[in-house]
Amino acid sequence: MDSEAANPAFVSADGENPAPMGAKFRRSIRQTPEGLAALSATSYPVVITDHTRSDNPIVYVNAAFRLLTGYRESEVLGQNCRLLQGVDTDPEAIAELRAAVSVGVGIQREILNYRKNGSPFWNELTIDPIRNEHGALIGYIGLQIECDDTHIANEEKAAAEAALASITDHMPGYIYQRLLRSDGSIEMVYTSPSLRKLLGTDNADQAFNFFEYVHPEDLEGILGAIRKSASEMTIYQDEFRLVSTDAVVHWLRSESIPRLNAGGETVWDGMAIEISAEKRWESEVAALALRDPLTGLLSRGAWRKALAMRLSEERDDPRGCALLYIDLSGFHQINGTVGVHGGDEVLCAIGQRLSDFAASIEGVSARLGGDEFAVMVNTCNSAEALAGLAQSLATAIAIPIQVGERSIAVQAVIGGTLHQGESGAEVAPGELKFQAEQALRGAKSQGPGSYALYAREHDERFSNATLLARSLESAIANGELYLHYQPLVDIATGAIVSAEALVRWNHPTLGAQRPDIFIPLAEKSGSIVQLGRWVFEEALRQRKIWSDSGLTVPPISINVSGGQLGVDLADTFSQCLAEFGGRARDFELELTESLLIEGSPAVMPCLRDLQDLGFAISIDDFGSGHSTFRYLRDFPVDKLKLDQTYIRKLVLESADAQIIRAVIALARGMGIAFVAEGIETEMQRDFLQREGCKIGQGYLFSRPLAADDFRLLLS
Repeated sequence: MDSEAANPAFVSADGENPAPMGAKFRRSIRQTPEGLAALSATSYPVVITDHTRSDNPIVYVNAAFRLLTGYRESEVLGQNCRLLQGVDTDPEAIAELRAAVSVGVGIQREILNYRKNGSPFWNELTIDPIRNEHGALIGYIGLQIECDDTHIANEEKAAAEAALASITDHMPGYIYQRLLRSDGSIEMVYTSPSLRKLLGTDNADQAFNFFEYVHPEDLEGILGAIRKSASEMTIYQDEFRLVSTDAVVHWLRSESIPRLNAGGETVWDGMAIEISAEKRWESEVAALALRDPLTGLLSRGAWRKALAMRLSEERDDPRGCALLYIDLSGFHQINGTVGVHGGDEVLCAIGQRLSDFAASIEGVSARLGGDEFAVMVNTCNSAEALAGLAQSLATAIAIPIQVGERSIAVQAVIGGTLHQGESGAEVAPGELKFQAEQALRGAKSQGPGSYALYAREHDERFSNATLLARSLESAIANGELYLHYQPLVDIATGAIVSAEALVRWNHPTLGAQRPDIFIPLAEKSGSIVQLGRWVFEEALRQRKIWSDSGLTVPPISINVSGGQLGVDLADTFSQCLAEFGGRARDFELELTESLLIEGSPAVMPCLRDLQDLGFAISIDDFGSGHSTFRYLRDFPVDKLKLDQTYIRKLVLESADAQIIRAVIALARGMGIAFVAEGIETEMQRDFLQREGCKIGQGYLFSRPLAADDFRLLLS
């Protein structure tokens, strides 16, 4: 029977009659109902086309095809297979398929097809010709396998390989494999293309000896570090310079773990990252730390070092020395009159007068920040002589300064202090600085153009010092101490990110005492250890109360004094954590940068022990007069808090602004969190936010608060 409709194998699964399949075609491919039933049962999509008819139409699809494409049989029979193609189907793939069909050969190809609902799928298509018993081409049978996962995996692999090639070619540094051979020779067996670009040797055929490009001063250090890493099987870490063919010096930092290959030779697979920008930041910050970029006078830090050297010399020199602190009265009004640039001209002129004055007495002059200056008088034997120098300096500063067409008269207030070496008493630079500042406050109370000298009898620290020292040890037991908490906030959002715990003392007879008075007394008497433990325990206790009440409590920072840093501090804090059920990661330990410079040999081991427990380490008052780059490199500091003097005296485009930018860049380059203290105005906040500072602290956000008030703030 030749009627297609009578053959159940060619009746549509939809119950419809399909497009007629010629009897000749059916007999030629020897199809039987049983054969088509087998094709229908297979899980692979199958399609058969009739080459004997125009446009090679589809004459059969199985159930798997319908399931894959979503088409009903009646919708595809009589159609060309191109109905599965879409806008993103590869034209080259289509052309290859058509070429194979036109010459009657089989082909296997991966192609993007589309379902009835328009969704794409990748299809691994195998097409084979069907011939009759005489060898004549009568049709094609196609086997389809969905391969989305395989295709995506191949695409992702190709993309990953391309990305890796791009990274290794353009990374700021290079990837390498180094080999230490059994004969002791060292060879770079692989370096990524980025190294040749860095050095300017792009020709891959050119003989390449890595060590020829190492800076001569660094070569011995690199080789020594490599051999040490191999002998001890420890991590190789080094910073070194490479010199390119155009004589440009590149700083790099490298780190890699050694391993042994099958031959017993040492191999390092590692990466070297260029840190030239970081080195430039260090150099720029160091330069700013040495000289004030506007006036050319010594910076605060360099001047303090000069003072420390002079005080050290006094042990062998009976002549006294003195300090003069100078503050320009109403300088903000000058800025308002002649503008910031005109104000800078005035500061430069004042700086030159101070430099000339210092040179005339063999002294040292410095700009401490903003409109504050200082002069160290190397030799001064009497208060009368110091008063005469202060008067002469005030007169010199008061001479009018010509700025454009304006004549600007500046008046200063001056505070002085005298230290005479013959007394035999050693004095720290910080003490002499405090005395000069106290005298300056006295001069300000007298008005512009005035000067005042420090007098011990007017120093409130000494009037009550004996009483305070005696009663400090009992203050803890008597409940006279308490903590205030000042938040550190996200400058952009105002969200609280941490809090600093600040100790306060309410003396029963003398009233509230300043921490800058009683903490030095505690350090001197040795009770600082007991006081420090109390502060930590109280912060632990209060944090637990807040947490138990359902509040989300940020990390709390604790100030650590130099007198606490010893072999037992980590054990003490560990015991406190165990007692209160606290976690070290919920606390930060703040220490002034001077402790890193002036501390005992036990400081670094103690800090490492604390960090091993989980405490974050923060450097407070950064930039207040010490050079800590070596310590920032050698010790993994978690946070820097800029000395608030720079923020308090901030004038846009001033030297303080330049220093702030440089320190922010330094912290960012080293991956260290940065905090600006002493933010009191929106101008200061906006400037810091523009420069990339994310965390701030100061009265603009909140004053230090009692525990109950801080709880409300957290709520």
